[in-house]
Amino acid sequence: MSRTHSLRLRALVLACVVTVTGTLLGAIAPVSSASETTTPLKKVTAWIPYWDQARAMRSFTANADLYSAASPFWYLFSSTGTVASYGGAEDATVLSTLRGAGVKVVPTITNDFDPVRVSTMLASDSARAAHVQALVALVKDNGYDGIDVDYESLAASDKDRLSVFLSRLSSALHADGKLMTVAVHPKTSDAGTWNGPQAQDYAAIGAVADRVRVMAYDYSWSTSPAGPIAPLSWVKDVAAYSVSRIPASKVELGMNLYGYDWVGSRGEGVTFATAMSRQQAAGATRVWNSTTAEPSFSYVTSGSTHTVHYADAESVAARLTVVDAYGLAGAAFWRLGGEDPALWEAVRTRWGSTSSPAPVADTTAPSVPTAVTATAGKRLIKVAWVASTDAGGSGLSGYRLLRATSAAGPWSTVASTAGTSVTDTGLVRGRTYWYLVHSVDAAGNLSPASTVVSATAW
Repeated sequence: MSRTHSLRLRALVLACVVTVTGTLLGAIAPVSSASETTTPLKKVTAWIPYWDQARAMRSFTANADLYSAASPFWYLFSSTGTVASYGGAEDATVLSTLRGAGVKVVPTITNDFDPVRVSTMLASDSARAAHVQALVALVKDNGYDGIDVDYESLAASDKDRLSVFLSRLSSALHADGKLMTVAVHPKTSDAGTWNGPQAQDYAAIGAVADRVRVMAYDYSWSTSPAGPIAPLSWVKDVAAYSVSRIPASKVELGMNLYGYDWVGSRGEGVTFATAMSRQQAAGATRVWNSTTAEPSFSYVTSGSTHTVHYADAESVAARLTVVDAYGLAGAAFWRLGGEDPALWEAVRTRWGSTSSPAPVADTTAPSVPTAVTATAGKRLIKVAWVASTDAGGSGLSGYRLLRATSAAGPWSTVASTAGTSVTDTGLVRGRTYWYLVHSVDAAGNLSPASTVVSATAW
């Protein structure tokens, strides 16, 4: 699940999973604070890669009681417009193991990161209907619980057509009691930063999907400079935006269990096991970054300096807190096989208790920011406001500043901050800008918009 297809096919990288609500998914909904959990909270989903299936299934079997669903990575929407299978698909042993554990089987279909084949299908009513029919037949014929749609790197211009397709697929699956989950690129505003997230309308997808798997990783990726794969502050921003558009009970936070080994701006995807082997061979030292909540190390071989960022038990534990803080459905791991074995203890510590009272979800939005002002400067505008309060109990997390170039919008997020002012720079002289502010609490509840203010940069 990333912008880099080769990583998936080399048996190494990336993450996200989804399923349904209520009794279909098991005991994952919040319960009264007066009750106690008697079994582990089934808040884990994960992808099972066809190229590393045996190792992935050993990982699953050891912790099957934590899962609500699993997604074998088995199907491909091919360039000919048909549904094709990867090697190892429909493995009888995998299916019997998952079903024997009482876990929902929701296989994944991918587009191989090719936008053209999806765009061609979406552009034709007959092709779209045929694809819906093919996916429904695939689910029914194999007795699956649903399908996980992982169509990535699509054209932004296909956003509305994609939403229509997913709505029709969802209706057809639901008519047969089946589920639809959708994997989406991470973003922190409607606009996104490139075509992939721009093609995905979170609100429209969240309205029809049973679960939405938000792939909150690859902040730094295989062809970027070395850096954190999922810095914690960014993950929180992704979660905050997600729940502003999608019911939190439908959102699963995608977490990477992999790493990258960079030389310059060329990163090779590595499992935790591979990263540890290289660290040990080089005698390198693990460095923990408390800001990004991610470990790294560096080493030199054959005259080249390598920088490795990766996920381990400590980094996963930090991201599990985001799931609970924003009231999300759970975690979706990319991918099983080769991960840090210790991370399962972190998951079990958080969600596997047999005696801890289950918390009551905070659904109360914080107060609206007041006394908002906009003060113009040279190619900048400073927006300030009076601090909000939070009565829901989870605590105020911060604020989101939105900007538009007309009073009617459209609006885009320009900053997330814990403070009560933002200076918006790099503006066009003589242009008027409009602003509004939302406050957000630690559970992801967003306040109504503040009063709109405007100023003209000079």
